[in-house]
Amino acid sequence: MRSTSVPRWRSDYSAVDDLAAGALVTRYVLVSERSVSAQVIRELSERVAPVPTRTVIVDDGAGSGFGGFGGLGELLSEARIGWRFVVAGPERMVGAVRARLISAGALPAEIAAIIDPDAPVRDVFCAHCHTTSPSVPVAIGGRTPCAGCSAELTVYYHYSRRHSAYLGYRADSEELP
Repeated sequence: MRSTSVPRWRSDYSAVDDLAAGALVTRYVLVSERSVSAQVIRELSERVAPVPTRTVIVDDGAGSGFGGFGGLGELLSEARIGWRFVVAGPERMVGAVRARLISAGALPAEIAAIIDPDAPVRDVFCAHCHTTSPSVPVAIGGRTPCAGCSAELTVYYHYSRRHSAYLGYRADSEELP
């Protein structure tokens, strides 16, 4: 599609380099899910050295507020100007953590998102009952049942950064009277 709100996440580390461009960075916070290897975390830490770095490992409990994000809420209470955030992991976790960071006051330019391109699941927000179906193994353009109203949803090329989910609409909505 020519026009889409699907994020253009990167799967390489070049997103980290953009964070430091022209800015005085005083601390990096590396946020990753447990599935991210220690090697990846080490490579990211080396990439931002010698700037002080904190690492936060989160569970994939995206719906449980900052408590599900392994102490991220506590760390954010200490955050200051000059901090940058690197979020690495599956798309659904990266989107959820990014949304939480922004709601806590971080600017999008202060966050680098690095996704695992092999993670095949995504959250789908139903436009009809406003329920988010978590961890759905579906491609964009594919169909899945809604966890709330059981309607067959088409996963659209629209990503809500606030909900950290793709828009789903009834597959037969254009045929309804």
